[in-house]
Amino acid sequence: MEIITLDHQVYQDLVTRINRIADYVFKKEAVPAEEPEIWLTSEELAELLKISTRTLQRMRKERTIPYCMIRSKCLYRLSDVEKCIAQRIVSCNPQTLDEFRESYRIAHESTSR
Repeated sequence: MEIITLDHQVYQDLVTRINRIADYVFKKEAVPAEEPEIWLTSEELAELLKISTRTLQRMRKERTIPYCMIRSKCLYRLSDVEKCIAQRIVSCNPQTLDEFRESYRIAHESTSR
């Protein structure tokens, strides 16, 4: 058996890091099933933000708003859009966003029944 000695501060840093990793792992396991990610088309997002699809295209080109290309179609995660709104990169009426989220939830609940 090999004995390794550590400075007290190094040991405390190691214990702190291990505890942070354990907290992260156990927190991930304890989280119940998350809501599925909401993906928006360009038309839906333009309507939500009250801008034209051309303005949205310009925002993509300038890398103002994150997006994904799937089968040559631009899609946007609602969570990414909310982050942009929170950081004031994109402006939107919060009521509009809440109304959209609620109507989306209602529409998808009725189709899942």
